[in-house]
Amino acid sequence: MPKVADKSDHERALGKLGDAIRARRQALQMSQEALADASGINRTHMGEVERGKRNVSFMSIVKIANAMDARVSDIIAEAGL
Repeated sequence: MPKVADKSDHERALGKLGDAIRARRQALQMSQEALADASGINRTHMGEVERGKRNVSFMSIVKIANAMDARVSDIIAEAGL
């Protein structure tokens, strides 16, 4: 029987995604606030996304990727997901 993902698997995935978003943002020399503004996302929410504390929606990932002139698939790949 296939393994069912537990909460820690989800938390690790969110952490990896947040790390990938932060790394790309920093490589672009963008502040967290600038990325949040460009994405149309609250800065506090963006901080929680980067820390892996927020289960971010697909559309939010699309907005974040667009603000960094990136493809969603690149961010997912950089996260190792």
